[in-house]
Amino acid sequence: MARGRILAIKWGMNPNSSSLGVDVTFLLVGATALAVVTPVIGALLRWRRPPRNAAASAAAATAEVVASSADPIESA
Repeated sequence: MARGRILAIKWGMNPNSSSLGVDVTFLLVGATALAVVTPVIGALLRWRRPPRNAAASAAAATAEVVASSADPIESA
C-alpha cells in the first residue's frame, strides 16, 4: 500500500480550533501569581520601613493628657 505524503504546510491559525482555553489558563495563572506576589511585596515594604519611635510619641501623648486634665483652680 502506498503511503501518503505531505503536499503543503499552511502556517497560521486553525479556524476550527479555539484558543479560549489557552487564554483562560493564562488569565488564571496570572491572577494566581498576582494574588501570591502582592502580600509578599507588602510584607517586604513593611519590613524595610523603619519603625516609628513609639516611646517618644507615647510620652508626648501622656504629657498632653496630663496638661489638659490639670485642675484650673489649682494652677491659678
